[in-house]
Amino acid sequence: MKATSTDIPKIKSLWKEVFGDCEDYIHRFITHFGIDGCYVCEINDEIIAMVFAIPTTLTNSINLNSINLKYLYACATHPNFRKQGIMEKLLATIYEETCSENYAGIFLQATNHSLQNYYKKLEFENYFYKSNSIFLNRKVRKENAKCAKSDGFDFNFLSSLQNPFLLKNFNLITPEKYYQKRIQKLENYSFINWNTDFFKFMNETGTQFFEYENSIFSLRTHDNMIIIDEWLGEDTQNPITNLLFEQYPDFDTVKIRTLGNETCCGQIKWCKTFEHKPKIGYFAFAME
Repeated sequence: MKATSTDIPKIKSLWKEVFGDCEDYIHRFITHFGIDGCYVCEINDEIIAMVFAIPTTLTNSINLNSINLKYLYACATHPNFRKQGIMEKLLATIYEETCSENYAGIFLQATNHSLQNYYKKLEFENYFYKSNSIFLNRKVRKENAKCAKSDGFDFNFLSSLQNPFLLKNFNLITPEKYYQKRIQKLENYSFINWNTDFFKFMNETGTQFFEYENSIFSLRTHDNMIIIDEWLGEDTQNPITNLLFEQYPDFDTVKIRTLGNETCCGQIKWCKTFEHKPKIGYFAFAME
């Protein structure tokens, strides 16, 4: 069933229980995206499972048509109600309704291989890919290298906004400008085309956007890591990394995600009536 405004406190409670995100982030997400696309399962007036289905588009590089999809986010089941098929039924409901609304399908990002296998059993196929690079600060001891495997948002975004990265040689740009330049950089790819409101939300929650020579990139931090969720442009990652470590020597690691076919970063379930599917897609900014 669809959530209503009276469900918001229970949605926030389940979200915090399952993901551990701070209340500020949860509040900002719900304020920004609303709950019109939130599906919930209730037992005894308690929400025990939820999924947000966010409308977006896949721009097809073959004919530049926009394919309507829904991005599934915050798929959560209360720990006491797992392994009972509740999420499977909730996803089936969303899928049927999405297809009946003439969308092409639903997609998501699994956070680990176990979840990827779970979604494969529900007929989601690996579809979105990217490549990852990890650079360690030369001052970091080798035994600390394993810390580069951690990931996630730094949800202390209020501090980030008050003290934004002031990077020499980089041009800080607005979400609107990033959106425009991103479309130009991805014109030969099939990619999820987030709208400007999405990039504004990312900006509000700690992500900043930069231009460097002929490249654009996003930047956020998590613990002692600088994370570039998207790098689009010329392959000058090493100079960028050196500049970041030079200006911010306290960070141990720089992680950069860019175009490529190294890692599956998203799975899709196409509606059965949809034809002419692009062979491969690119997907960034999963809010993971």
